[in-house]
Amino acid sequence: MKDILKIELKRAFTSKGMLLAVLIGCVLSAAQVIGDQIPVYLRNEAMDFAKWPIVQPAVVSETWIAGNGGNIEGFIYFLLVPVFAMLPFGTSYFTDGDSGFLKNIYTRCGRKGFLQAKYFSAFISGGAAVAIPLFLNLLCCMTLVPDLQPSTIYTRSMITPAHLFSSIFFTHPLLYILIFLLIDFVIGGIFACLTLAVSFLSDYKIVIAVIPFFIQLIIHVGCSLLGVWDYSIVYMGRAGCGIINPWVFLIYLAVGLLASWFIFTRKGEREDVF
Repeated sequence: MKDILKIELKRAFTSKGMLLAVLIGCVLSAAQVIGDQIPVYLRNEAMDFAKWPIVQPAVVSETWIAGNGGNIEGFIYFLLVPVFAMLPFGTSYFTDGDSGFLKNIYTRCGRKGFLQAKYFSAFISGGAAVAIPLFLNLLCCMTLVPDLQPSTIYTRSMITPAHLFSSIFFTHPLLYILIFLLIDFVIGGIFACLTLAVSFLSDYKIVIAVIPFFIQLIIHVGCSLLGVWDYSIVYMGRAGCGIINPWVFLIYLAVGLLASWFIFTRKGEREDVF
């Protein structure tokens, strides 16, 4: 499995889908830098904080693309997370079967090892495709805005003491951001694996590619209509919106990981590709 995992990881990270996902993510990231971070930097420079000591400069934890709920680029980015996660390797099982690659690989190695390598490669590449543009946006923000502890009086974020990791947010904001980058990586990995799991549902690649996005969209619209918007994955992944109910988030993770793993490995082992 080790050798095939290396091959699959190389295929995932050198794919055109990975390049496209990171490129689109970086475009949204750059748009947020231009439309939000630079104006915040200019306001910080123009503000006389000595005259208004109660007012604190805008800080990194509330200004980067995931730091608050007020920038449209951040909303679009997290709404499109399933697409970013799918692009590198999510549809690779379908294309491998369509091209005849599966027949060749199954004659050289066991199905179980290949399917596991495919799953792990999709998870890692999907998570990376989501996290890389976010990390680059964070670096840009750190060059423009001071990394100070956020104010509890004037704040752009939606974090309250009721949120998960709120004590870390107000005392060690950079650590809080890194935790959410890891969370976003995991969310991206799960959506990539969900794409693998639905590879058996259709004979059309485009249908398989968009199913995880529509799952995300249905959950988001449903949560918004029910008035529990904080249960939407679109907001849970944004550090500035945070997680109020960790159990809901853990259920998302458990269902996503277990369902995608079970469906993909079981169906893959039984599918007749010859």
